[in-house]
Amino acid sequence: MAMRFMNGLNSIVSAASNPVALKVQVETLGFQHLDLEVTVPRVIIFRDAIIDLFEMEMGTRFSSKAKLGFRCILNYVGGAYIYIRREYAGRINIINSSWRTANNK
Repeated sequence: MAMRFMNGLNSIVSAASNPVALKVQVETLGFQHLDLEVTVPRVIIFRDAIIDLFEMEMGTRFSSKAKLGFRCILNYVGGAYIYIRREYAGRINIINSSWRTANNK
């Protein structure tokens, strides 16, 4: 689980310099997390926990610019997850329901 998280975070950071690639990466991860109820308070808690962990592990090497950058990235990702769930989860449920009906399951 920790490796999946780190791989996801690495892919987001790697794509951060390319807006199109970042959007695709975040959307892909957002669709993989549709089963989670992501809310603004949960995003804040998660973001702050990750930043606190980085500060604790990296000490002074985790500069204020790095902290601000990670806050922005994690806010963007959290907001995207919320948007994807709000806009697409209902549609996907309809497609799944229709598919089950069409296949008499």
